[in-house]
Amino acid sequence: MQTRNLTVLTFAITLLLVLTGCSGNRQAGTDRHGQGLDTIYTEAKAMSIHLSKPEHAMQLIDSAVIVGNISWQRGQYLKAITQYGGLHNFVLSRQTCLDLLDTSNPKSLVSNLKTRNDSDDLQSVYALLVCVERGLNNDAAVIRYATEAAKLDHALNLPGQAANMEGNIAEVMARTGKTDEGISRLQTLIDELRKKDDFNYMTFYHNTSMSLLHILLNHKRYAEIVPACESMLQRINEFSEHTDRFEHLPKDFDPKEFEDFARGQTLAFLTTAYARQYTSADRGELAPAAQAELLSKARRAEAEMFKTNWSHTIDCDRMMTAAYHHLGEFQRFDEAMARLDESMGDDTLSYNFLTGLGLRATAAKMRGRWAEAVSLQDRLFTIRDSLDNRNQRDKLNELATVYHLQEERFARQEAENDAHLMKLYLLFIGVALLAAIAFAAYFFYKRRQTNQKNRVLAREIAEAIKYKEMWEQTTAAQTVQEATLSSSEGGIIAPATKTIERLRVGEQSSGMAPSGAVEGASGASEASDLYMRLREVILREQLYLDPRLDRQALVERFGLSKERIGAAFAKGSPFKSLIDFLTDCRLPYAAKLLAEHPELSIADVAHASGFPSADTFGRNFKQKYALTPSQFREQQELI
Repeated sequence: MQTRNLTVLTFAITLLLVLTGCSGNRQAGTDRHGQGLDTIYTEAKAMSIHLSKPEHAMQLIDSAVIVGNISWQRGQYLKAITQYGGLHNFVLSRQTCLDLLDTSNPKSLVSNLKTRNDSDDLQSVYALLVCVERGLNNDAAVIRYATEAAKLDHALNLPGQAANMEGNIAEVMARTGKTDEGISRLQTLIDELRKKDDFNYMTFYHNTSMSLLHILLNHKRYAEIVPACESMLQRINEFSEHTDRFEHLPKDFDPKEFEDFARGQTLAFLTTAYARQYTSADRGELAPAAQAELLSKARRAEAEMFKTNWSHTIDCDRMMTAAYHHLGEFQRFDEAMARLDESMGDDTLSYNFLTGLGLRATAAKMRGRWAEAVSLQDRLFTIRDSLDNRNQRDKLNELATVYHLQEERFARQEAENDAHLMKLYLLFIGVALLAAIAFAAYFFYKRRQTNQKNRVLAREIAEAIKYKEMWEQTTAAQTVQEATLSSSEGGIIAPATKTIERLRVGEQSSGMAPSGAVEGASGASEASDLYMRLREVILREQLYLDPRLDRQALVERFGLSKERIGAAFAKGSPFKSLIDFLTDCRLPYAAKLLAEHPELSIADVAHASGFPSADTFGRNFKQKYALTPSQFREQQELI
């Protein structure tokens, strides 16, 4: 009732504005997405809390879509932003963005491009996807989406955003072995941006040039940094001397602030380039005079940099720490690192802190403080291992999120399908009494709907199987990494076969009774441990594909008693028995064969997947996925 009253109130106010001639003022009553500003269900309200209270923000967005304050497309985009920035769930954010780009969805953005605002929203989705894929380290996807975003930016006359996308593309190219191509692409863009005396273009020129300098610095192409910096300084001087010639200067803007910032950053890169050349590995090939000249140029650039106000900022400390210890200015190095530590606070598990430790270790070696250098290096290795482990856990959590999301969709679809079939049967009884023709028409109509739902269900089954495999692979990798970490800390994690061998030998030497050993005080724990080891061997070697695999086969393979193996699956696993576990392994494998090998018969698929018969396979497949193998294959061919 409250939502209905809010909707009526919003409509009444909007109508009043139209009648009084105020509807033309978009800032007075609505924003560019048509949402009423007199309700809490607005984009502004949701975005004001999407970082601190992401769950609440998601609720506000859904409510705003329901009451009609924002469109479904805009709501999906805002949810993707919240998932990315507030929930830090990149996989969910990516999926939400892809839903907006799905051409088969009539509600998607690409299916509803009508106005300039729609194109702006589409560009925003591509830009968000670039950020998401960067977070997931998916270089190919970054290039793909950045290219699409750049095309839209050029079409919409947004040179700043286009330059940013080109910077992303060049950075990925440089990281994936196409450094020269990426640098050439940036240089072409820089030359174009430099031609126009416009303040907006001047800022785009500076930002793009910074991207180029970072790439050159990361690839140790120090000699190429010098002419790039000199060209930038020349352009900055042109701006300083002829500011009145530049268009679109902001009101109440002091050009000298931008000049100071741009000059300081450029001189910092120039100082670093000269300092790195001075201390590079091949400097021994230079004549003493050439070495002295490089050092002199570095000192002069540094002195000019210190004349700017920018030199007193944290950004300057972050850029100049490496140059300080290359020039042997250890007092300035220590002071800059102290300021960076203060700004960072307690965040010691980050790549920024890791970089600082590396610089400190190098500086300690240059000063002959070997004990301090060794200590810093050991700490650096420890933090790097922790970061790698955390990244692995984050990836596992993301994959688990997608897997559980697919499971939820599958369960919901299965419930809807069951409800639909029940409704179909009830209608059959009533319609059969009226007329056979009407019944047949209605049946075929409903059958068509069922086929459509089965097609969706088949797609969800295939996706769920794919994400389950990814989840299991990532879990296996995590187990190996944890085993390595435990070994380095003095712990021991035995491989599965060695553990089983140890249990077998222990059982034989102790003369354990078939069932008494399992029922002991530690039986449940041993059963769980044995299940995990048996599961690892069965999955790794794909033993489940053998139709003859049963409890006796495992007894002969590992030398354990039937009772012990039976208890491992009945008491130490989420399954009721060994056969339930084997069926859970065989069904996803069979589903892949059905989809990827249409030339195989159902009986061949059943045999190749380890089922003793086609009837057993069909019964288990139907019970698990709510479709017969034939129906699943038919829907896969139509997808």
